[in-house]
Formats: sequence, C-alpha cells, structure tokens
Amino acid sequence: MPSLPVSAIRRPCLGACLVILSLALALPATVQGQAQPSPALQEAYFAWDEGRYVEAVEGYLEVLGGPDGQGHAQEVALLTGELHPVLEVDDDGRTLAISPDGRFIQWSRQVDGEWMTFVAPTPEAGELPGEPHGFAARTGSLSAGGHFAWLDDDRLRIHHLETDDAREIALDGLRPVAVTFAPEGEELYLNAGREGDGDRVHIFRLASPEWTPQRLELGEGHAAQPQPVAGGRYLVFSRVSQSPLSVPEGQAETETLETGPGVLELETGRLTTFSGGSPSVGADGSVVAWLDSSPEGENRLRALRLPDAGFSASAPRPLTLVETSDRLNNPAVAPDGSRVAYQAMPRVRWELFTASVPAGGEGEPQVEQVTREVQHDQFPAWISDTQLLGMKGEFRHRRSYLNDLESGEAYRLFHNNTLRTIAPEYEWVPDPLSRGVLLVAERDGDTIAPERAVFWVDLTRTVSHDEVVGRLEAALAHERDLLERGREHFAPIADEVRAAADAVSVGRIYHYAEALYSFGPKWAADPGNQEAIEYLAETLASWGYEPELQWFEAGGRAGGVRTANVVATLPGTENPELIYLISSHFDSVLRSPGADDNSSGTTALLEAARVLADRPQRATIQFVFLTAEEAGLLGAREYVRRAEADGLHVAGVLNNDMIGFTRSHRLDNTIRYSNDGIRDIQHAASHMFSDLITYDARYYRGTDAAVFFDAYGDIVGGIGSYPVLHNPHYHQHSDELWTINQRLVAAVSRTTVASIMSLADGPSRVTGLHRVEEEAELAFAWDPAPEAMVTAYQVRVQTPDGEWVELEPVTEPRVQVPSELEAVEVAVRAVGAQGRTSFDDRRLHRDEW
Repeated sequence: MPSLPVSAIRRPCLGACLVILSLALALPATVQGQAQPSPALQEAYFAWDEGRYVEAVEGYLEVLGGPDGQGHAQEVALLTGELHPVLEVDDDGRTLAISPDGRFIQWSRQVDGEWMTFVAPTPEAGELPGEPHGFAARTGSLSAGGHFAWLDDDRLRIHHLETDDAREIALDGLRPVAVTFAPEGEELYLNAGREGDGDRVHIFRLASPEWTPQRLELGEGHAAQPQPVAGGRYLVFSRVSQSPLSVPEGQAETETLETGPGVLELETGRLTTFSGGSPSVGADGSVVAWLDSSPEGENRLRALRLPDAGFSASAPRPLTLVETSDRLNNPAVAPDGSRVAYQAMPRVRWELFTASVPAGGEGEPQVEQVTREVQHDQFPAWISDTQLLGMKGEFRHRRSYLNDLESGEAYRLFHNNTLRTIAPEYEWVPDPLSRGVLLVAERDGDTIAPERAVFWVDLTRTVSHDEVVGRLEAALAHERDLLERGREHFAPIADEVRAAADAVSVGRIYHYAEALYSFGPKWAADPGNQEAIEYLAETLASWGYEPELQWFEAGGRAGGVRTANVVATLPGTENPELIYLISSHFDSVLRSPGADDNSSGTTALLEAARVLADRPQRATIQFVFLTAEEAGLLGAREYVRRAEADGLHVAGVLNNDMIGFTRSHRLDNTIRYSNDGIRDIQHAASHMFSDLITYDARYYRGTDAAVFFDAYGDIVGGIGSYPVLHNPHYHQHSDELWTINQRLVAAVSRTTVASIMSLADGPSRVTGLHRVEEEAELAFAWDPAPEAMVTAYQVRVQTPDGEWVELEPVTEPRVQVPSELEAVEVAVRAVGAQGRTSFDDRRLHRDEW
C-alpha cells in the first residue's frame, strides 16, 4: 500500500516545531502538499489544546478557506478526527474476521435472539460491493478460495460465497469445537473431541474434495487453536491443560490454560513441542513466536524459523529475542517474519515493542520501543511489514493507533469527529492486503445499549478538504448550540454559582487527600475504612452538618464486616422533600491507597459540601460518601434500601469516580451520564465556572451510578476520568497521592458545585406523563410539579419528519395536541422562577401511548 501520512495526535514539541508548525507536528510532505507554515493554524491548535473549541474550529475553518486550505486539509483532519473515510458495515456485530486473500469480511450478531454470522465482500470506494450472506452460526472460518465453513451441531457445513455451492459433512462420533481453514482454502482443520475419549480434544485435518476428518497425531493432552501455516508445510497449534469441552459455563474458551506451542510438519508427521504460551505465526509462514519463562524465572520472547524444506534431523532450536523480568504479552509476528511485536510492562503500564528475528539465527535481536505514553498500549497487530496497529487505553475506552515504524510517528485511526463524545473500540482486524481495518466500536459513545457497530476504516483513501470542512461546520454548530443553551440555563443564577465555584480551594482539597492517604488502603475490611468514616463525619460536622452514619454488614467479598456510608444533608429552602444527590465512594481495593480511585472523588465532594454549607438551595442536597463500592456497590445499595424505606424522593444524582489523574497538562475528564439534560448542564458548568475540559459518554455500568439508575431511572450524571479509566495506577498499589493533579480535582469540584446548584434551584423533571385515553383528540397529562415556583409547562411535539414543534405554554398539567399535527413523540418541561426549566424533558413516544 502507499506510504501513509502519519503524525498527530502526539503532543507537539515546542521551540523549533512551533517555528515550522505545519501542524506543529511535522507532517510529511505527502500530507502537506505545498502548504506553508500557518500562524493561524498554530493559534487554532492551541485553542483546541485548551478546550476553546469554538475559537479553535473557527480558526481551522479560516485556514481551510484560505489560499493554502487544500494543503492543510489532512493535518486538520488528523487534529480534529479521522484521516481516513469510515464506513458503517452493520449497526451491531462481534467476532470479526477477514479472509486470507482479503476478499471477504465476516462478523456475527444476534437476530431475533439467534446468532447469525454475516459474510460480505470487502468494502470498496466507501461501500459494500455486494449484499452480505447470512448463516445461522455463532461464528465460522473464511478461506482464500471464497469458502465459508461453520459448525451446525454434529455437522460441518461449507458454502462457496460466489457459486452458492454447499457441502454438508457428518461428524459422527465427534464433538466439534471450532473449525479453521488453511490459508490456501483447500484444507481445513477441526478442533473436536471423540465419543468415548473423555473431554480430550484433538485436531482433525479435512482436505478437499472429500473433506473426510483425519485425526492428527499430536501427542498427549489437549490440542487446540490450530493455525495452518501459509505454504501448507506446517500446522502450528496450542497444547492446553484444560479441554475446551470442559470450560465452565460463562468462561470464554480463550481462557483455557495454555501449556505451549506445537509445530507439526504435515508431510513427515514430525512433531516438535515447546513450553510456553499461545503461538503467533507470520502471514508468510516463516516464523512462529511465543512467550515462556527461563529456568531462572525470567520472561522470554521466543521465535522459531520454519524452514522451507522442513526441519533437519536435529531438534529445532528456538531463538530468544527478549529475556527480562518485565511482564510480556501478546506476541505478533510481522507479515514477512522479520520481527515480532509484543507488549511489555517496564513500569506500571503496557508499552509496545518490536524485536527483530535474526536471519539464520545469526546476530543479536534488535529491540525497539514503539510507544511511550502514560496510558496502556496493547494488542499489537500488523497492518504491513512497517506499520503496526496498537490499542491505547483501558478496556472500557480503547482507541486504535497506527504506528509507522520507519518514521516513528503515530496517529489515531478511528474517531467520531465530534468535539465532546468519546468512541470506545473493542475489536480490530487488519486487512491482509493493508487496505483497511475492520473494527467494532460505539461511535455514538453509548456504552449502555447492547449494540456495538461494525466499521471499515479505508486506509487506501484520505478524507477530502470538503469533507473536513463539512464535519467541522457541523461540530461548530453543535458546540455553539450547547454553550448558548448552557448560558441561558445558568443566566438567572450565574453570579451566585460563580461565587460558590470560586470558593473551591485547591489547598483544602489537598489537605483532605493527605488525611485520607494517611489511613492507607480503605477496603471495607481494612482499618483505614473505619478511620475514613470517622474523618468524614468529623469534617462534615465541623461545617455544621449532622452526618448520618449508615452502618450495615457488607457481605460477599467484604466478608461480613461492618462499615458505613456517611451522609450529610443540606435542607432545601422551598422543597425540602425533593432531594438531589452528589455521591462518591471513599473505599479502595485491597492493598491500594486509592488516591485516584476514589479519594479524588471523595475530596471533591468534601469541598463541595464545605462550599455549599451556607448556600442552601430550593431543594435538598445530600452529600453521600459511599463505602464498599469495590466490594460490589454495597454502599450504594444500602443507601437506596434506606431511601426507599424512608420514602425519599430522589430527583437527580451526580456520581463522581476517579477524577484526579491527568496524562498531560490538560485538565480534562468525562461526563458519565444516563440523562442528556444533566450531561449538557455539566458541560456548561465546566465551561462557565471552571478550567475543566469535558467529554461525555452514556456510561454508568459497573459503578455506583448503576445502582442509582436502577432505583431512580434516567436522572444520573457525574464525572470520571478521560480517557475513561486511563490511569495506569488503576486498582494498583501505586495509586498514590503524588500521582494526583489536585488542580484537576478542584476543577471537578467547581463543576460539581455549579451542576448541583443548577439542579437544586430549578424545577425537577416532570413525572407521570401519559396519554389521556378518554379524550377524542390526542391529549396528554402529567403529575403537577411539586415546586410552588412552577408557573407553566413547555410542550413540544415531534412530527414524522423529525421536526420538533413547540406548542403554546400551558399552566395546567395537561395539553391537547392540535389536530393538524401528526405526533410521533411528545416532550414536556416545567417552567419556574426567572424562566428556569427542568433539567430535561419528560418524553413519551407513540409506541408507549
């Protein structure tokens, strides 16, 4: 494939790079065209870097509209989103594959509750050139010859994708596990057990045209994960200690314990085995690599060259490419076998490396470090012999980066081209012909919906100048609207909110953090947990609160120890029965100080409680310090149990978790929300009242926020790290006080103060919206707002074409839709003092009428 333009999303160097800033990131001439260094581009870049997105995008559009605009298009594309065109292949999918010849792509998804596997021609020019084939299979295997094979109970089925010829092979007496085509497509390999042979699994070879299973002699134990080698001379496989037929329910087959690779010379039947982990084979079939341990306990990366003429009489001797005390994982052999990529952990985070494979076993392997970033870099996969795909981040927010090994540059491969919403990725398969990458991602940032879409990133093309302009204009319009709505929302109380946010003290936050750190680990059963409870209660009492200690026995992983939530209440001045929560858990995992997870959230919450102690709002605010989150969200469950028993009306929830670690000079975090209105309020709060740069994701699973969502519905917001869980000290003993940026914690505290003041000062979300059945015309009613300040209700109706029509405000909790409007959805907000509205609509779709 042609040399790709590589450069950004690395931080720019200063000094000389600023002088030549054709991006401040030194893009190659093939990207730059004839564009000259642009001071306007510099200014736009630094505005972007500081989170001043309106100014930044306006600057980029000015550059793109100038005389050198065409020459700057790709560098702007890299800085603001995707360089390559992206095609959505399906709106849901898993278990990706591409045929060895690159002609077909494969993915699986559920349809009407049943698994289906789809196979389609590889995308060309931004579209699928043909309709997908659908097969009633959980997964299968593609060949270079256009065949697709899958298992159907005790039968093997083979379908030719171009001729529609189909074969069915009975597997009498076998218990099939998986099937794999050889690269050339004339053979396939079946992993299966045999009746009467216990749970032992074997590998069977089936050759065209008869496809009769022939068991291969692979020694004792279980044989799995067959990898037929290009050229047809060898089969590489894994010897495993646990049979795939006996994997406990709920455990993935890939979690079976591996004991080492095996290499079978197919012509002679000669078998060679090694100890270690799962093997990787290069596309050209010349090298196999794996990990093992030396007799002294060092971790090793090993490689074996597979000779074209077969092994000699003497036992083949593998090469040791790396020997280290560092953790190693995921070896991947380059397509031409010249080197092996792998991940290592020289400190607290994974980094990507390559090690050369000396030709003929002569010479020392050359080790090169590919990545150097504070986040984890994992799962290397080769795009070409000189381009390596890597995954940055923790599993809830991984992002693919293309690393060019010749230039040393890297850039992010997939994005959603928005300013605020993250796009986590989950699976990646490079095309064998280097034309693209097939991946699974949540492009809309919705981590809650079960669907995860399948995308094709087209590496043969780059986005055009007009496409970059179009996406920037859309992003600018969205950002302007977001900020303008935020200003309007906060306008009546902006001065009061600003005074409160300005009162947040970085020094005080550090003081709280230092005290909590001194207690050591705060796992529910640790002494530090009890000390933290006492400290929180005493500190809150010193500000005039009367803290409630919610003692309970924390079962499960906490072992039945007594622990307590600490709750401080700031009564409302007009509607004390309405409660808005700010919550953070204060416990940690075992043996971790928990400075980020989650003393950072705890200290931000403490400072919010101090600042608001003499600033009561119309509704009640509760500051909820939760225990035993790490033991199974137990503190949140106990709070909800008591709140339900006491009949509390919880109208909104903010939950902050892991907010204090930053990988650079930027103060950025992610709004993790279920409610769009709370999300937008928090964006506005951060922009107007703090230095915090906020992104967003529909995300609450696995956190205390999930408990509140289950109990109270769609009224949840809050803040966590950006990228999500990117802290390499997460759940480690190294989660120390010195790793925390207290200015970032203070910025989150200011944003939280502003957000909760907005929620508790305005009308709550409308409840009880329903269609009035007895009306002849289309009419709706809802519960009267509990706030005396509510004077009216805004009502909007969506029509079939997607347009929203705003009706005249009503003063009673009911409305009749004009007969000339065909309504698809209705949305209602309460309107209170100074025109302030509910934080979000209450909506009802036609499907719910």
